[in-house]
Amino acid sequence: MRLPAARALELIEAGKLSAGYILLGNKIYWRDRIIAALRAALRLDPVAMGISEFDLRADSLSRVIEAARERSLLSPRQLLIVRNAQALTSRRRGEAEDQPVRGEKSPKRSDELAAYFRDPNPYSVIVLEMMDVDLDTDDWREREKVQARLESFGNLCDVALLAAPSFGEAMQLVQAEATGRGHTIDPEAAEQLLAAFDRDMGRVRMELDKLCLYDPGKKRIEAEDLNVWGSGLAEGGNLALTEALGSHDPKKALEALAEVERSGRYAPLVVLEITRYFRQLILLKEKKVREPRQAANSLWAARLPAPQGSLPKMLEQARSTSGRVLLRALRLAYEAEVALRSGPPEERIILERFVLQLMRPSQNPAVPAGAVSNKGDR
Repeated sequence: MRLPAARALELIEAGKLSAGYILLGNKIYWRDRIIAALRAALRLDPVAMGISEFDLRADSLSRVIEAARERSLLSPRQLLIVRNAQALTSRRRGEAEDQPVRGEKSPKRSDELAAYFRDPNPYSVIVLEMMDVDLDTDDWREREKVQARLESFGNLCDVALLAAPSFGEAMQLVQAEATGRGHTIDPEAAEQLLAAFDRDMGRVRMELDKLCLYDPGKKRIEAEDLNVWGSGLAEGGNLALTEALGSHDPKKALEALAEVERSGRYAPLVVLEITRYFRQLILLKEKKVREPRQAANSLWAARLPAPQGSLPKMLEQARSTSGRVLLRALRLAYEAEVALRSGPPEERIILERFVLQLMRPSQNPAVPAGAVSNKGDR
């Protein structure tokens, strides 16, 4: 049975266990929660004798199945965690994984594994980790690999799909993670965390851990707290600068640029964030988005999320800026990035020239962003 990770977790916590689980996907957050839930359901301590770990790069499948069939004298139930289970898709040990080809059948599943699950040991639970694939990718090769795994192993046992949660589900998870640490989190702060880490709950969880440990006495995490580690999350990176550039207001842009320079932000990263902002505006303009909820969905789908509070301003800027101006901004960003990679004597000059060019009317010819990199400013 194929299940979203959250659903598999619900069933485990309700005591409805399967003889085996295949964890398919690369989201460590879900893997850790599922294994923790299985330990709790089987009543196994983290150091209990009933927990065994294997790695199919070094251990044979026969050894795993032999251990699963045996009754432990030291524990009534046992959990077997098998790392790198994608090795099961190889014909022989040491070979590279079979790559599915269009029109060909997917790799055959192991007969030995199928035989075990036809008559499993009711006191054992096997967890097979296949975390080398990304369920959220748009790459057709990766999608075909995932489909081949599902066809080969999907009928053996439960398959938990470790994919990134939806925005609504991610918001609930962030709130639950904060509550589990004895804290609450402001919705705006939760949105900015999710936008900054693209719903990667593993990284979001680590940020929450740091914030809670940094000031245990403060029980509510707010947006301004996200700058504790200098990551700029509370401001959405260089949100003031990007919004000023999008509004085409030279005064605001220069004031924001001065603030960025005083903060000592890494110039290539600033250019990258500005480029990302203009890509977001182009996407909103192409899709003719008119309201914030639709904008949020479109940006999440394109893996270009933005803080919820900034969406109205972005929509206004996308509507008021011509496509020609936005494409010109991307071209200037590319030139600035190339100039920064060429080892200029002063990165600040490149950044300032880039911002000034963006503020110039597009009909006026501008000096290429990289013109100062190796000549007049040496």
